[in-house]
Amino acid sequence: MAVTEVNEYTNTYAASNSASTKGSSGLSETAQEYLSELRQKYSDVNITVADFSSEKQRKSYSLGCSGYNNVAISSNIIEKMATDPTAAAKYEKVIADTPKLGEESKKHLEAEGVELVSYGTVIDKNGKVTYWGVGRSIDAVENPGTVYKEKVQKQLEEKRAKKKEEERLQEKRLEQAETAQQLLEKLKTDSQAETAENIAVSVTKIPEEGKGTQIDYTI
Repeated sequence: MAVTEVNEYTNTYAASNSASTKGSSGLSETAQEYLSELRQKYSDVNITVADFSSEKQRKSYSLGCSGYNNVAISSNIIEKMATDPTAAAKYEKVIADTPKLGEESKKHLEAEGVELVSYGTVIDKNGKVTYWGVGRSIDAVENPGTVYKEKVQKQLEEKRAKKKEEERLQEKRLEQAETAQQLLEKLKTDSQAETAENIAVSVTKIPEEGKGTQIDYTI
């Protein structure tokens, strides 16, 4: 999919960008001259004239870039910069800052374990400035086998832990059932003992003159 998007960008914009340097991109002569001067002034920046009609095209442009110094500017903004010193100063600062911001982003992402593949800025037709970056995991690139092994190991450990927890819960349920049974037996035994105690018979011989032996049943 990435290759398709890159090809789409190449077909749609690369020719336009090349044409702009030849004076046939649709820019006015003044804007073409200004763009030429702009590229000479910021020779360390890859300046592209592009009017993206969708987010997919913008992503295609990003995937087709390399380095941390990419700037895509809408044609109407170039026209405005060519005739408006205030707009020129505003957006030229964005152009000048892009490589520096790219390097800063690179360092920040490396600390997070991410390799910054490319970085840049897009200035759309409304003058909105958007920063973008394409990155990938350093571990996945340098040690793909190790990363996969660690992932599998982690999954196995999670399964073992889940199984162990299930066994623990099962043992706990059995213990509770056993305890309940023991309690029931104890209550039954205690109840029988109490009943036997309540109906215990005390036999006492009470001799009375002329009456023989008398048995007294006391409960």
